[in-house]
Amino acid sequence: MTRLPNLVLAAAIAAVALFCASEVSAQAAAPAGCSDDVPQRATRGNTEFISNSQTVRALIYKPTGPANGAAVVLLHSSEGLTIDAHSFDPHAIQLAARGYHVLVPNYFEARARKVPWNGRDVRLWEEAGHDAVAYMGTLEGVDPARVGIWGFSLGGFVATDGSAHPDSTARVAIGVATGEDIFEPSRTRRELPMLLIEGYSTFPVISSATMRELAADLRRRGGTVEVQMLMSRDPSMTGAVWCEVFQHTRRFLDTHLLPAAAAPVA
Repeated sequence: MTRLPNLVLAAAIAAVALFCASEVSAQAAAPAGCSDDVPQRATRGNTEFISNSQTVRALIYKPTGPANGAAVVLLHSSEGLTIDAHSFDPHAIQLAARGYHVLVPNYFEARARKVPWNGRDVRLWEEAGHDAVAYMGTLEGVDPARVGIWGFSLGGFVATDGSAHPDSTARVAIGVATGEDIFEPSRTRRELPMLLIEGYSTFPVISSATMRELAADLRRRGGTVEVQMLMSRDPSMTGAVWCEVFQHTRRFLDTHLLPAAAAPVA
């Protein structure tokens, strides 16, 4: 299995357009730097799926130890995957090292980002989220009934609002630093567990108040929504803040995607 030096690896995950053909060991990556980190038993590779008749490329992380049968899709913010890849990468590795299959798609390839975006843009990004979840359910070692979706900022809205649509097969949805109903509210209804995570390190337009407004709308649409405020008062998305975000993320995923009786999938 090919190993990449750290400098090459940094370039590879930041510039997702490179998409090296070979799967690489995630051991070469910097650790998440969290107090509960586990050994990085995971691989990082490249894959793609089709959405809106477009090819959407993605980073995929797989456990090298026992798989737990569950998977999660991580959606980037409005800044794009090339900006968010560095923040997501060590935590995607940690999820994979714990048995999850993880997909980080460049969902703007299904519908190019423009400012301002409109309802059609959001609808197509949500469809890309549906397609990403469905794709993960086709992988060996993944139970299609145990795939969740997670998103940061705009990606958090795409994940949660999109999962409230009957076309979604996501088992759970998580939104981080997301709020405000930026699309037509109360369009569709679907019952599923959701988690909204908010803190002090978010964009000014997002606040605990806007997050709670989104939570109320999602509940009206059938979601069972948990709201989690971060303990950290850091005004920026530091490593410590990301550690706390993914601690809550793993707790929620473990609770809803890993039944106590479920045996690891070989």
